[in-house]
Order: sequence, then structure tokens, then C-alpha cells
Amino acid sequence: MSVQAASLNDKVRIVCISDTHNDDCTQSLPDGDLLVHAGDMTDDGTMEELRVAYEWIAALPHKIKLVIAGNHDVGLDPDHSKFLPEALALFTSEAAAASGVHYVDRVSARLNDTISAYGNPTQPDFLASSYAFTYPPYPSQQATAAWASAPTDPSSSCALWITHGGPLGHLDWIPIPPLRGCEVQARAVARARPVLAVFGHFHSSHGVEVVTWKPGVDEAARTDSLVKDGAPCLLDFTTGDARFDRGEKTIFVNAAWMTLKKRQTEERYQPVVLDLPSRLLM
Repeated sequence: MSVQAASLNDKVRIVCISDTHNDDCTQSLPDGDLLVHAGDMTDDGTMEELRVAYEWIAALPHKIKLVIAGNHDVGLDPDHSKFLPEALALFTSEAAAASGVHYVDRVSARLNDTISAYGNPTQPDFLASSYAFTYPPYPSQQATAAWASAPTDPSSSCALWITHGGPLGHLDWIPIPPLRGCEVQARAVARARPVLAVFGHFHSSHGVEVVTWKPGVDEAARTDSLVKDGAPCLLDFTTGDARFDRGEKTIFVNAAWMTLKKRQTEERYQPVVLDLPSRLLM
């Protein structure tokens, strides 16, 4: 099915991955209409690492590849001392667009004139590190500014949010205090109520949860955990009780590929695959 030609009765298959850290995941990724990579494609963000990551992502059969950077992808951060303009040029080139790669950085985009998406690679830095796309944790002016571009008006919000770090309280647990999700991001998501919010960063919290929002209030009425502990999954939200309308619920996905042990083990989490009605993504 062509995403561009999707009708209101069609479904869109979205394959979610994040934190691949120099792994080529091609053989582990099922086909679909849209691939989401939520950052940390590399370990050190060098030109060679970023080129290799770009090449395997661009070669995937998915018609749309929505990509953001992560804190390890330092070569893509214009504000970092190790910024590589040639790396950013690669991910935003005409060749990238021709292969279906949509690289987003704190902007909203319309993918193939169909899917509305917002991407933001930034996350709070609790450890005073030298990583990319970071800001001091809330409360700080930088934390508020990092999410100023987010489309939070429900009437114009994007259906798909792709971020590297997760929002506070949603699949953001990690046994490294004081690391956690972003409070400003969590408030922005609650206002916007996107259909799907995909992120990674917290390697120990791979999974899927669905939040049902309270009517007229930026608060959750309930949270249902659907997948945890890195289990493979294919979730269908196009039929039966799984169906919902825009603004009623948000599906949160931590799509980390690497476990917390990273290369100390060969174990990897599996991609999260979702079927969604195309009407929800416009």
C-alpha cells in the first residue's frame, strides 16, 4: 500500500526502532509503510559512523523513513563542538529525500502529503555530559525553550511525535539516578495528545503503553501497559476495542534496540510494529 495514496479506510504499518548504536538492523526489521528511527544511530557521531547509518536506513524498503538524531549523534548537532556540516547535508540531501529519508530537528513535517509528524532530538542532561542535543533539566529556561517549537494546540497538533528522550513518567525508568524523562516534554505531550509518541534513550524501558486522556484536562485518566521487557510485538489499532479517535488516547513507544548492557551482550530488543488507521495520522 502506498502511504501517499492511503484512503480513510486504510491502515498504515509503522515500524519503530531507536538506539541502534552502530548496529545495522536491516535483517531484523519487518516491512511496513513507515519506519521511525528515534535517534542514537551511532556511538560517537563520527562522519564514518553516520554515513554507515544513513546508508543502511536509506536502503530499507519502507517508503518513508522518519529519522531524528540522539545524544550520541554529535555530528548532527549544529550547536556541538563536533558538528559535521557534511553529515547533516547527507541526511537532508536530495538523495536522502529520493530514498524516503525525512530527517527532522525541532520542526513539524507533512510526510508524503499524508502523515503529520513532529520531531525533536533534545533531552535533559542530568550528568553535565558532553553529549549532543541536551539542555539543563527543568526548571530551566533552556528546558522550556527546547519544546517551544512543539505543536501543542490540539486543533493543529501533529499525529506522530518522534523524540529521542522520553517524557517524564512514560517508559523513562533507568537504574541510573537521577536520569529520567523531561517534565516540559510531558506537559507538551499532554496538551497535544498525539496519536503516537515514539522515543528511546532509556534502554531499560523498552515497551508500549497507551494513555487515555481525561476529557478537557491535560491529565491521564488511565495508563495501560501493552508490551514490556523487550518483547517483540505487532499491535493492531484498526479494529474492535483497540480503535480510538484523535485526542482520546496516545500510544507511547520506547523503541530502544540496545539493552542497557549495550555491546556487553548480544541480546537486543525487537522493533515495535503498529497498525494504525490512516485517518488518525493526517
